[in-house]
Amino acid sequence: MTGTSRTSFEAEWQRLLAAPPSSDTRLRVHELPRETSWGHVSLAVDQDGSRHLLVPILSSTRVRSGLDGPGLVLRKRVLEDERSHTTYVALSCGRPELSYLFDDLCADVVVELEELGHQPMKAVYQVVDRWRSLFDRPAGVLSDEAASGLYGELLVLRRLLRDDASAHRCWAGPHGARHDFVLAGVAVEAKTTSHVEGRVIRIHGLDQLEPPENAQLLLAVFRLASASTANAVTLRELAEEVVTLSDDEPAVHTLLSAAGYVIGAVEGNDARAWTVSDERWYAVDDTFPRLTRAGLTAAGVPETVVDVDYSVDLTAGVPAALPQTDVAHLLSSGAPTNHD
Repeated sequence: MTGTSRTSFEAEWQRLLAAPPSSDTRLRVHELPRETSWGHVSLAVDQDGSRHLLVPILSSTRVRSGLDGPGLVLRKRVLEDERSHTTYVALSCGRPELSYLFDDLCADVVVELEELGHQPMKAVYQVVDRWRSLFDRPAGVLSDEAASGLYGELLVLRRLLRDDASAHRCWAGPHGARHDFVLAGVAVEAKTTSHVEGRVIRIHGLDQLEPPENAQLLLAVFRLASASTANAVTLRELAEEVVTLSDDEPAVHTLLSAAGYVIGAVEGNDARAWTVSDERWYAVDDTFPRLTRAGLTAAGVPETVVDVDYSVDLTAGVPAALPQTDVAHLLSSGAPTNHD
């Protein structure tokens, strides 16, 4: 992608949707100030209100097969009027709830065409390959544990992105990594608890609180209270803030999708809301209460012990939480590690 900033086309889409169709078969078309070697790129809306991006191509061009829904649809299309006969590659979205993502995708195509106007299919394919997983992934309702866990990870990610717009590259949780965030010299595991009193967290496996080799492990614990008050922040609001803070919005959308969440796809996920009543960070070292493979081996427990989940109660204040100044220093000293 070039350094050119992307522009939203939502105003243009709305004007097209408001315009009365001239027939059941004609598209309402808005020509954009971007050209390929074969004509102007256009936005279009059909009689069903579906949105299309029309990119002019050479009439003999072959269009990749296999991209025919349920999310993105890519087809060759010929449009005629009294003055012209133009061949397009038409990119469409089959999921209306993801129109906002399709708008971003269209904007990315237009940016790519600034340098690849003579190779429009290459521009379209490059963008589609970055985005298609978001449109094809089936949307489901997150469990309470998954939703609150994702919320905790996004709280950490927001903090990192405020200092470094590329920090999404260290978010490893959606890829199934041992720790949620992996930076140079430090890893972070995020946990949430809904206990009104006490500070009890659930640990999954013997590796989760095992620091990486030659790195420090931090544990971020957030106490969340479900709420519908003005102070509560929904999962969607937090996710959108994270996307905005990042310097690569498609990459963050892809990470969210890998974590099981697509903004706007399921209202029940979007509307989940919490307030953060407490936030504490801990250094996971030899004094921290935990179960690890090395610890069990030293205690004579056979290595055949598997699928270990357990709880850690941090209510008593032992070990003590790190001062926020120490947390800030540790996080700022680590560079993001790419997990794309």
